[in-house]
Amino acid sequence: MKIVIGGIEHETNTHRKADAYLSDFQITRGDAVIAANEGVRSYIGGMLDAAASVGASVIPTIHAQAEPGGIISLAAYEQLIRELLDGLRNVLPVEAVGLALHGAGIARGAENIEVDICRRVREIVGPDVKIVITLDLHGNLSPELFELVDAAFGTQNSPHTDMFERGQDAIKVVPELIRGSIVPKIHLEKLPLLLTPVTTMMDATAAINQMCRSLEEDPDIIACTFFHGFPYADTRFAGASVLTVANGSMQKAQSAAKSVARFIWNSRADIPAKTFTPEDAVKHALAEKIGPVAVLDGADNTGGGCPGDGTYLLRAMLEAKLSGACFGVMCDPDVVRLAHEAGVGSTIDVQLGGKSDQLHGEPIAARAYIKTLTDGQFVRSSPMGGGTHDYVGRTARLQIGGVDVVVVSERYQPFDQEIFSLHGIDVHRASIVGLKSTNHWRAGFEGIIKSDYLADSPGLMSQDLTRFSHERAPRPIWPLDEDTTY
Repeated sequence: MKIVIGGIEHETNTHRKADAYLSDFQITRGDAVIAANEGVRSYIGGMLDAAASVGASVIPTIHAQAEPGGIISLAAYEQLIRELLDGLRNVLPVEAVGLALHGAGIARGAENIEVDICRRVREIVGPDVKIVITLDLHGNLSPELFELVDAAFGTQNSPHTDMFERGQDAIKVVPELIRGSIVPKIHLEKLPLLLTPVTTMMDATAAINQMCRSLEEDPDIIACTFFHGFPYADTRFAGASVLTVANGSMQKAQSAAKSVARFIWNSRADIPAKTFTPEDAVKHALAEKIGPVAVLDGADNTGGGCPGDGTYLLRAMLEAKLSGACFGVMCDPDVVRLAHEAGVGSTIDVQLGGKSDQLHGEPIAARAYIKTLTDGQFVRSSPMGGGTHDYVGRTARLQIGGVDVVVVSERYQPFDQEIFSLHGIDVHRASIVGLKSTNHWRAGFEGIIKSDYLADSPGLMSQDLTRFSHERAPRPIWPLDEDTTY
């Protein structure tokens, strides 16, 4: 049995002015796809593991993944899709295609790249070859996608600690699809609901996930997944949804999806996270008796397409005259260059951050001591994507007052303590840890961070969705339209 594996993953924030270009993508081709993912807790890593268990021969094509950002440029998308499709054509015939996708990808000329990719793949392989896909739970999904594929498996957790398992699921089902022992019936239940990113580790979303898992105890319910959607993509596919894959029964698929959707709708007011101003977040953190305490710069989270050089939270930390605190990370290649030119042990005057746009705050004028310089390479230890070789460009650890600030050259959100350890910072001993992340930090810092406060501010991932235009999103939709019904 031959299975082609590849994919194009991108979470698109349409409010980011800069397009995503080919240079923004990490691209692996051919055998490099396998080398980059073997033993890694990624979708492709899970696919490779499962392929070995079912005795399948894997043929890698191309895998392209970028830090979330603006709309993919036409030239970049055309090259990526051309390479993917050419790679597929060159190895036919095959029994199946496994694709690692996202669900919230938008390119110039393709409002839903997942639909476009799967349509073109289906045109090449014909109706009999099985197409299985993985998706991110922040996908804005289209019903058309599930007319093109045989099975789909989305991450159930946020942080996405189950990417590897969903990759396994996608490949393990292939032999049963080929034998006909599973006849998949897929139903997508869309809700008129925009949700800001939240964790599934607690509260209402944990209860929703538990309902999904209980429904999967029925052997005919192959998958039941709550997709939160990505509210920072202004698209006609925007909104939360429930996806179910059932064996042989569309009625079962629809019933399960609708029951979960109703539960979500009735819980909608309890789902959004509590937010604070940056100043209040720091004040609450200071009042905690046991640390370390995290303050989160969620409005400038590069994991949702932000520039990563917003200054609101760091400024509040510096103005609070903290001691024993650290901040990760600020993206400012100009300041990194100055630090490397000056060298460790030097003190330099900097204008830190605030250079990308007028939205995320003004630069911070500061005198900084250069403690550490690195090449920005390390291996992720978080259960989310563990084993991934991360690279953030050249870096600098700057000590500004009582705050150690890690400055990087490439946009990055901290998944675990590795970016701090690289610079000699022990987060266990920190009083307050500032993180440019909303939820994905939780898996890697579990057992370290004692409590956390989400600081909201102007930014491309602000929790206040009224800050953004929603010209293409289906209306009415909650919470923009309070009288919305489901």
